[in-house]
Amino acid sequence: MEPLKIRRKSKTIPFGFKLSSDPSYLEPIQSELDALNEARKYIKNCSYREVSQWLTKKTGRYISHVGLRERLNRNSTTEAKEDTNEKAES
Repeated sequence: MEPLKIRRKSKTIPFGFKLSSDPSYLEPIQSELDALNEARKYIKNCSYREVSQWLTKKTGRYISHVGLRERLNRNSTTEAKEDTNEKAES
């Protein structure tokens, strides 16, 4: 079974993804996405800077505190839109 691929939209590869064999697509890195979900819990009690440092140590891939904030905000907005769409369809 071929892994889920997402169309590449920019030059920068977002945290939690890697370039697939076709450079037009990205593949998810499950361990990084799991760590990102864990970071979402930590952000309630710690600063973005502290959580980004923890995330960098845990995954071995650098993410800045600003990048983490944008990534978490972008994901929560997308999830909220998906939840709204699902409720509207019901």
